[in-house]
Parts: sequence; C-alpha cells; structure tokens
Amino acid sequence: MPDVETAPRKKIVALRKAPQPTEPEPVAPVVEGTGPRKKSAPTPSRRDAEAARRQRLNPSLSPKEARKRQRQQDFQRRQKTMTLTESQPERQLMRDHVDARWNLGEFALPIFMLLLVLTLVPGFVQWMNVFLVFSWSYILGMVLDTMLMWRKYKKLASERLGLTSFRGLLMYGFNRQLSFRRWRQPPPRVKRGEAI
Repeated sequence: MPDVETAPRKKIVALRKAPQPTEPEPVAPVVEGTGPRKKSAPTPSRRDAEAARRQRLNPSLSPKEARKRQRQQDFQRRQKTMTLTESQPERQLMRDHVDARWNLGEFALPIFMLLLVLTLVPGFVQWMNVFLVFSWSYILGMVLDTMLMWRKYKKLASERLGLTSFRGLLMYGFNRQLSFRRWRQPPPRVKRGEAI
C-alpha cells in the first residue's frame, strides 16, 4: 500500500521536473541563400589551391594576350607621363598661345601633298619651277611665322611666369603649329583670336 504522504510529494516533484509551457519564440524568416550551402565540388587540395592563387596573381597568358596586356600598360604609362609633362605652366601657355592664332604650319601638310600630286600629273611638268619656288616661299613664310610666334611667347612667358629658361619650348610650339587643330593633343582650350 503506497504511503499516503509520499504520493503527493512525488506528484509535486514530477510537476517540477516537467517542462513548463512557455510562449513559442518567434522564428526568423528564412531568406534564400543565407543558410548553409551545399558544396558543388569537393574542397581543393592545398597544392591545387596554391596553384590557383599563383595563377590569379601571375597568370600565364598566351602570347597574344601578353602583347595586349603589355600594350595597355605601355599606353597607361605614356598617358601618365604625358599628363605630368603637359601640366607644366610653360607648356600650357605655349599651347594656348599657338591655339589662339592662325599658323602657316597647320596648312603645310595639305599644301605640300597637293603639290606632290600635281607634280605627278604629266601636263604640269612645265610648272615644276613654279611649284618649287612656291614650296620654298611657303617654307620661308613658316619659318618667319614661327619666329614671330616664338618672340611673342618669350615675352608672355617672361611677364606671366618669370621664365628664364625656354629649353625645348620652341620645338614644342613648332610641332603643335604643324598639326591640324582638331588632332592636337591635349585639345585646344582657347578659340582662334581669343586673348590669352
């Protein structure tokens, strides 16, 4: 016969040990791709992982790809050097000075190409002396035009920048004069006839 006093005690102890009903905790919504992912391939060995890392850092390229990459690096290096060189104030002033005026040099290439074509036409042989005189006259005019440009530039640079050394700037300005305006690099910032 069970002890009357121990029966309620066992019931109380059993109730204490039984899990108490609690409110269910809120469950976070499951978002796609946040849980553990299944592996699509086995984990690479250490040697394969190191080889893949070396390939990313130092890729082995085909000769064509290597040449293309080298060209891109050379172009970027040239652009960086050109930007540093062209940002010098004396060069900027020379560019603006040349671009603001009409230059005989910028018309030299089309004129001489036309004269060359005309010398190849059989009917114009008797005009060869005229073409020759015109060519030398035009070259003389270009030289005089360049000397006028240079004289005015030296005066401007001395007043504005306080330059005393003009090394390399004469050829820089002459080369800019010879090129077509729309092909000049860096592009012109001033219009023709504009005061600089």
